[in-house]
Amino acid sequence: FAEAARAGTLAVFADFDRTVTRSFLADGGRGCSSHGVLEGASLLSQQCRDRASELFNKYYPVEIDVKMSIEEKIPIMNEWYEQMHALLLKEDLTRDKIRQAVADCASIQLRDGMTDFLQKCQDALPPIPVVIMSAGLGDVIDDFLRQSLPFELKPTTIVVSNRMTFDRDGILLGFSEPLLHMYNKTVSFMPEAERKLVEGKTCCLLIGDSVGDLTMADGLEADKLRVGLLNEKVEERLQQYQELFDYVSINDAPLPEICFRAIGVEQT
Repeated sequence: FAEAARAGTLAVFADFDRTVTRSFLADGGRGCSSHGVLEGASLLSQQCRDRASELFNKYYPVEIDVKMSIEEKIPIMNEWYEQMHALLLKEDLTRDKIRQAVADCASIQLRDGMTDFLQKCQDALPPIPVVIMSAGLGDVIDDFLRQSLPFELKPTTIVVSNRMTFDRDGILLGFSEPLLHMYNKTVSFMPEAERKLVEGKTCCLLIGDSVGDLTMADGLEADKLRVGLLNEKVEERLQQYQELFDYVSINDAPLPEICFRAIGVEQT
């Protein structure tokens, strides 16, 4: 993989929530997702925040349930996202309010080592394309990365995610379709212009915390190195992760060294 990085034939695919970001905070509290940034923001009504919390408590256990098949989970995940988006559309959301919600949210944080990793991918010669593929909210992710990274993202680092649509006054009107959820992540979901970034790559490094992240590079004829981040319910899910991923990191640890080795650099 390091050779592929030097030859310009490596691409990195990374999930966002609980992968690029931490799953838990230093004080033990749960880290925020991109949806959660808005769900917990004071700009939303209390009724909306309460309902969002109820939906999380109902659907997140399904997302991480090892006994359910992906086929069983897909309609349930669609249900969750559609209900969440319908909730947000009832609120008076604008582009500016979303930016402010990101700035005000202390519980969404980059995973240790991620800043260094993203910078090394961008600074490599040739640059290593990084596709952050997320079932979350792309507009929130863009703002978070812009506000959190000490460098600008180059065109070789892109976010493929659900997008908000706004009217000319910046008021939220709707969401992009089809819906990207954690179990339909593939290269075919990428817009054609962005797909050119990864076309012809012969090696792909996949980094994710969910079994749904294993398909992110599907559609490319490439060797894959699959790095799984098993953040919680470790005993219950470790065997499944060890069977599906090539390397498993547990308990929300910093980005593992194998990711740096795969791009041909030393971890700082």
